[in-house]
Amino acid sequence: MPCAIRVRDGFLVYRLRCRGLPGGTYESQERTGLRDTPANRAKLEARARVISDEMRAGAFDYLRWFPRGAKALHAVATSKPERTIPTLREYAHEIWLPRKVPPVVRAWCRRDYVKHLKCHIVPAFGDLPLDTITPAALERFRADLLNKGLTLKTARNVIDGTLRALLRDARTVDKLVSHDVFADLPPKWWPRRPKIKPDPFDGAERDALLDYFREKRALYYPFVLTAFATGMRPGELVGLRWGDVDLQRGKLMVRRSRTLHEDNAPKTEGSERTIDLHVAVVESLRQRKPLHATDDTPVFLNTEGRPIFGDSFTKHEWHRALRAKGIRPRKFYATRHTFISLALSDGKPPQWVAEYVGTSVAMIVKHYGAFIENPAAGNMLDFLGSLDGSVGGSKSPRPESDRDTSRNLGVHTGSGRAISGTAESRKRAINR
Repeated sequence: MPCAIRVRDGFLVYRLRCRGLPGGTYESQERTGLRDTPANRAKLEARARVISDEMRAGAFDYLRWFPRGAKALHAVATSKPERTIPTLREYAHEIWLPRKVPPVVRAWCRRDYVKHLKCHIVPAFGDLPLDTITPAALERFRADLLNKGLTLKTARNVIDGTLRALLRDARTVDKLVSHDVFADLPPKWWPRRPKIKPDPFDGAERDALLDYFREKRALYYPFVLTAFATGMRPGELVGLRWGDVDLQRGKLMVRRSRTLHEDNAPKTEGSERTIDLHVAVVESLRQRKPLHATDDTPVFLNTEGRPIFGDSFTKHEWHRALRAKGIRPRKFYATRHTFISLALSDGKPPQWVAEYVGTSVAMIVKHYGAFIENPAAGNMLDFLGSLDGSVGGSKSPRPESDRDTSRNLGVHTGSGRAISGTAESRKRAINR
């Protein structure tokens, strides 16, 4: 290796032996002033690998690494004017991170930036000038992350998310570097990740969970019911305000998404939508609406009277319900998968399903194609008919569209498939 670490009188030194490489000819030993300890050796060996990469690429600058080195006087006489390039640590903490604050970036995004820099990126590259990070250094960094036990997805978030964003801004915004190191990586640098298919609940599991929350945790029953009956994303549910809900007309507007106690716009422009609500959801929300609710009052609150925090709800309420009902663990997001899969299985057109849940038809076909049968027009809330019996107490008058199609409301079998028709036809279907 052109640059290696050696021990001299109990101290670590760099040994440079670069001959016949684009980086020029160097042969010297450079003192570090650091004793031979495992921590110091690991630190210097990481730098030695970067120096070796620069030598092989013809980008090695002796004075930048060893301004007071053994050959500094000779290097000064032959060197080009020095460019002032900040180290990654300086750029990250003094320039880049101070700009990455809400609402410019979402709170969860800044949280990941801070965590990735502190735990992984700065320890690996913090002392290096921005323009010295090479493809080979990225290769080693990826291997180091995986050796730490990080999953491939997390390692990719660190490198392709945070580090790439930082170097991109250094190149395009601050003009500190001229080359995109990521452009030199192979097209398939990351292994193809296995596709994780949607894992919905079936109708029986859905109803069992609704029964649990209605009987055991009534405060959260409207929240879970609305999730199952609308397919809304968890952030959209948590961000819902009473000004977004028209109980008289049975409609709901999705206008924001809430994550880490912060309100933002929905995921995409298509996610902003107005949807019809099933009568069971309307009745449940009407029973829970506070007397003095304002337009900005959150619809779903926790036991402390604050907006539900998704991670806390999942940890303390959702998984407890799954265990109580003996249901295989799944994320709360599976309520969205359940709505979509049951709607498609019931023959609802993918175009309507996509518009109702705020996504694209292409996404519906790609991820839920196995649930698509023979699309048929009709009342798109029919397949939720079995929810009528899940709300206790008196029922509010149904909207006109519900009354017109009430005889077609379906009931769900244990497989989650909806069966429509008259009471007699439903009975025959179940007996079969």
